[in-house]
Parts: sequence; C-alpha cells; structure tokens
Amino acid sequence: MRVLPLALLVGLLAVSDAKVFGKCEFARLLETRYNLSRNDIKNWVCIAEFESSFNTAATNRNRNRSTDYGIFQINNKYWCGSDYGKNVCGIPCSDLTSDDITAALRCAETVRRETERYRGRGEGYTAWVAYNSKCNKRDLDQYMAECWSRGSNSIFPF
Repeated sequence: MRVLPLALLVGLLAVSDAKVFGKCEFARLLETRYNLSRNDIKNWVCIAEFESSFNTAATNRNRNRSTDYGIFQINNKYWCGSDYGKNVCGIPCSDLTSDDITAALRCAETVRRETERYRGRGEGYTAWVAYNSKCNKRDLDQYMAECWSRGSNSIFPF
C-alpha cells in the first residue's frame, strides 16, 4: 500500500472543500438563500468573478505580505483574524474560504458598510480593486443578462 505524503494529503483535503461557482449559479444563490436585491447581486457577482473566479477557497498573497481570502478576496490586514491585530469582521480568515459563503458575504457587507462610512454613500464596493477596474461604470444589467429572466427580477431556473 502506498502512503501519500502528509503535505499532499492536507493539500488535497483543502482543495476538496473549495466550491467554484458558475456565474448564474452564484447569482441564484445570492437571490434565493440570501435574499439580496438584484442591484446587490450584480455587484457581488461581478466582484466575485474578477476577484476569485468564483472560487471560495481562493487566496492571494500581496506585496505587503497581507493575504486576500475567499470568493470576495477579503484582506487579512484589517478585516479578518491575522497577525496585524485587526479583525473588524470578528472571524478567522479561514472562515472566508468555506464553500458556505455565509461568513464571506457577511464580512463583505461589513467591508462595504465601513467603506461607505468613510468614503460616502454608494462608494462601498470601491473597496475592491476588481470593482473599480471591471465593474464600476459597466452596464451590469447587460453583464447579468444571461442570468436574469426577461421582464422579471428573478434568476433563470436551471
């Protein structure tokens, strides 16, 4: 019997917890499970696509040695448990990489609200680089056209 090295086994276990959503699948989840508005859904879908490619387990190490976690790529320098001593969302960063996006969405909403507190109303999504470069000033209704049913606010049933 061949035994896998421990590091490989741990890596395989970590990967198995990842969920990579499709665009419309993610939109449908935000609508049906989290009851988000159509406007919020299109912003979160766009951010998730261009931050993580809809991968719940995505992590990205930054030049400043901080790390972005999860489907919304939330940074550990301020928002989640880290060596920096700040944890505004009050959670360990590992909670942001679960295939259950509840903690990630809750923390992302905190980031949005806090950003609006100091940047102004309507500026919350600008906390994400992907929003600024890929989503802001884009016709997000057209971006979501393949997912929205015609003449309604609901997602196509698949």
